Amino acid sequence: MNRRRFLGIAGAGLLSLGAGGRANEKKDRFRTISYNVLAFRGYPNNRKTQTRIKEKYEQHPVMTANALVKFSPDIVTLQEAPPEDRVAQFAKTLEMPYAYFPGGWEGDTLYPGGFPGAIVTRFKIEESTNRPSAGAPHDKELFTRHLGYAKLAAPFGTLHVVSAHFHPMEREIRMREAAAIIEFVAQLRGSGPVLFQGDLNHRPEDPEYALWGKAGLVDIGKAMGIGDKPTVPSVRPRNRIDYIWATPELAKRAQRAEVLDKTPFIPEPDDPASYALSDHLPVMAEFLMAG
Repeated sequence: MNRRRFLGIAGAGLLSLGAGGRANEKKDRFRTISYNVLAFRGYPNNRKTQTRIKEKYEQHPVMTANALVKFSPDIVTLQEAPPEDRVAQFAKTLEMPYAYFPGGWEGDTLYPGGFPGAIVTRFKIEESTNRPSAGAPHDKELFTRHLGYAKLAAPFGTLHVVSAHFHPMEREIRMREAAAIIEFVAQLRGSGPVLFQGDLNHRPEDPEYALWGKAGLVDIGKAMGIGDKPTVPSVRPRNRIDYIWATPELAKRAQRAEVLDKTPFIPEPDDPASYALSDHLPVMAEFLMAG
């Protein structure tokens, strides 16, 4: 289903130097960030942190945007996003439009609305699609978290962005999700480079990971030398499951990659009441605008 639910931003927003405020600057590079934001809940929520989390909860979309704006992102993809009004608040703080992707699972009392996603970007969103496919609609058991697509008008031309959050437990489902995305990416590649990023819920040593390379996609983190630096959990991280992949013509323009592992993406080390913005760490990549 095509979705063009974008937020038009005008005026100064909540930041005097928001990322969108630099939209007209001549830049020779762009940055993209993928972040599972745990619905802007904060992590960990325990006896020591719960009072502060409750006090700050309504501010979390703005707090997260302010933390990310320091890295001057041009694209931010969100996994495990909150309801759309809070995504809109996040996007407004960044002074960027967005596309919102409802999750494939309706959710429950603990996760109302399930696990939506979003693509937030300073580039013009020409079109967006929830649960895109290369042909027939996906089976209901696929992409119960989210799968979203946006066609962006970047300064160098069309840029295709695919954001995904894979099934957390069933490898067989993840393998099928990967196959579906590979087919969709192959369809896109003829009309522009493709960025594919998200919480894929598998590690580099898992069989799902090998599928991406066989399909011709490049792991930008690995290509830029950050190895298997873990992205989850944000407190004593152990596993790398969050990625940024690119088609080769875009990958050759990659300049750097980084796991953002400083406060507020992790708790303040000397403050027991401190908490991280999410249970995941953001991953970032930078590319030249032109090859």
